[in-house]
Parts: sequence; C-alpha cells; structure tokens
Amino acid sequence: MDIIKAEKVGMSSERLNRINELTDSYIQQGKLAGTVTMLARKGEVAHLRASGQMSTETGESMKEDSIFRIYSMTKPVTSVAIMILYERGYFQLDTPVSKFIPEFKDLQVFDGGTIDDYKTVKPQREMNMADLLKHTSGLTYSILVASVVDRLYVKNNIMPAVVPGLSLEGMVKQLSQMPLLFSPGTAWNYSVSTDVLGYIVEVISGKTLAEFFKEEIFDPLGMDDTGFQISPDKINRFTSNYIHRLAVPSLMPNADLDSLPDKAIFLMDDAQKSAYAKPPSLYSGGGGLISTAADYYKFLKMLLDQGRVGKDFILSPKTVQLMKMNHLPGDMKSFLATQHVSNNKVVGEISPEGSGFGLGFSVLIDQAKAGYTGSVGIYSWGGAASTFFFIDPKEELVAIFLTQFMPSSIYPIRNQFRTAVYQSIIESEVES
Repeated sequence: MDIIKAEKVGMSSERLNRINELTDSYIQQGKLAGTVTMLARKGEVAHLRASGQMSTETGESMKEDSIFRIYSMTKPVTSVAIMILYERGYFQLDTPVSKFIPEFKDLQVFDGGTIDDYKTVKPQREMNMADLLKHTSGLTYSILVASVVDRLYVKNNIMPAVVPGLSLEGMVKQLSQMPLLFSPGTAWNYSVSTDVLGYIVEVISGKTLAEFFKEEIFDPLGMDDTGFQISPDKINRFTSNYIHRLAVPSLMPNADLDSLPDKAIFLMDDAQKSAYAKPPSLYSGGGGLISTAADYYKFLKMLLDQGRVGKDFILSPKTVQLMKMNHLPGDMKSFLATQHVSNNKVVGEISPEGSGFGLGFSVLIDQAKAGYTGSVGIYSWGGAASTFFFIDPKEELVAIFLTQFMPSSIYPIRNQFRTAVYQSIIESEVES
C-alpha cells in the first residue's frame, strides 16, 4: 500500500510520530502485545505502522497486514448489509421485525421479579427494524450482567460469539422466549440486536451471512482478508488475543487465578490454536469477523465516499447519509436504559456522553459534552478487544486502531489515539 508524505494532506509527519510514541509506550510497559495503526485523509494513506508482537509467546513481530478479531466492528458491516436489502425494497425502517421473525410478534416486557419468577407486560408497540439498527429494541447482552434480563440470557446461554453449536436461528428462537428489557423505542441499550439483523439478512437473501458479506461487500471492495474464519494459509498472520488479569473472573470464569503468570496481561486465545481456525456454527453479525487494517480501511473509505466503490455503489449516498444521522432524541447517555438495570452499568464501545447513535454506529453530536478533540458528525465504533475506528467527514479523515486486548475499558488508549490523530492535523477543513 502506498503511503504519501503527511504534509500533502495537511498533516505533520513530525506530529504523527506521537502516535508511534503512544503505542510504543503501551507495548514497552507490557500493557499491550502489539498494535497496527492507520490514518488516511483526502483518500490518501498518510500513516500505517505495525508495532510490537503478534504473540508474546512466540515473539513473532506484528505486521502491517496482521489479522485481528474485530468483534463489534462487525456491527457496521452487518448494518451496511441490511441497508443493502433496505434499498432493494424488502422493508422500511418502521417495518415490524415479526415480518421476518414471526416468533417476535408476541414478545413481552420484563416487569419485575427474579430469573426464576418474574412478571411481564405487553410492550407499547412492536419492535421494528430501526430499533435493531439503533439498539432501541429492548434486547440486551448477557455480558452486561446488569439486569435480571441479562442474567436470563446467561442462564439460557444466549451468547452468540461463544456458545459452541448455537446457530443464528437457534439464538433467535431462544430470544423469542426471553422478555424484553424495555418497550421498543423507549431507551437505548447495547445488545444482540445486530446479530438479529444478521439473521434477517439470511432470511431475506436465502444465503448465509458469510456468503452475503462476501458477494455484496467483501468481493466488490477487495476485502480478501476479512471473514468469519482464519484460513490455514493466513494463520501465520493471525494475532493472539490477551486479557487483563482483573478481567479474568468475568471473561474467563473457569480459569485458575493462582496459576496465572505474575503479569498484568496473559494469553486468552492463542492464534495457532484459536477457534477461528474452525468453521463457526453461528455467523455473528454483532461480533464475529476478523480483518486487517487495509481491508477495514476499504470498507470505511466506501462509507466516507458515500457508498461509492470506483464507478459502482455499495449503497446510495442518501442511504449513507441516513445511516450517519443521530436517530436518538438526544445523546446515548440521556437515553440509556439505566432505569431498568440494577447498577447503572453501561457497556458499549464509545462513551455515551455527547454521542448519539445512527444506523450502525455512534455519531458525535455535542463535542463539548463528549470532551474530546474532533468534529461534530464523526461516526465511529470499536470492538471488545480494544479495536477502534472513526470517520470524520468534515476532515475527510479515516483512522483505525487495532490491537488484541480485553476488556476495552481498561485503558484510555482510544481517546489518546484520537487526540494523537487530531493533533497531527495542521491544515483543518473546519472553520474557526
């Protein structure tokens, strides 16, 4: 990949080195094994750098084309997939989800009690397609463990990315037996909504989610290193995943803490022995993809270019415009489902203050409230292993940060990376 001199696109080569200093400091302190960072402006790549190691166990150096688990950075891909079908007339945003999943027609809302004895009430309205795209569906995540409904998910093994043998159809049938956390459209809560969208892609198209992604998105974009499984000829580029010691009890409950190495992070998923080397039973539209910086950049550039790929379009510019609007009545913080949970726990990949939510990613609507450098209109998201991206349409800027470390809430590196990116801009498109 050609990398131009930063000054040609209004950035400082000297200031870009601060990104290198940031990532190197984390690696030298043993907080991260390795990173790949990438920046592009005005359609030109101005920075691409690999640091550290793909595996601290083998000592294999990180490569610019190393392959990462991108987890929830899968969600924007699934959102684009469903919007491709939206453009073809299969549904409107207010179409009830029950049109494609009849079992969702009679979903009820949790109204108090325990996982063994609870009450439900009828929702104010049915869940619709927009609710799934913007996480106002009333669904939740077992990983939150912040409400009785979350714990019901745990009890019933509704964990799409980790339960062996669970199919998308099987997960949806399990969800149809669970109460909703709240009435659809009345709150925002991070959830398995995007996995449900992945299932709907399969229902409408008659193809697996993997097939649809490949035919409609990956092949047109030339994303040859992105998919749900690592192939044998690419496993030498696959990174190992690490976990912070403090997160072991929640993310690896069966691990023996006394036997862990005396260090901050340790191996969670060895690249050479990873489950990603085997075909998944469930194509998780919410978190199942692996990818590289160069591949994911192709996807993000398509969005920045209003859906365009060369002379063709994955989506119409008007559809991309619709996706990157805020679809909440305010920011995520003001619309969080905190009244429905026991500990006000917030789990997502972006701070909810000052950010609304579009159709597949967060959207910055109040920069002062969010408290970080950038531009109103930035859209972004991240993954559970601390990966992160953002697109700034005003600055024609795309930024990607890849690493493999869980959970993503331990370090403030995403905000630090964003600051390092913006301080490198010396010619801004935003008027003072």
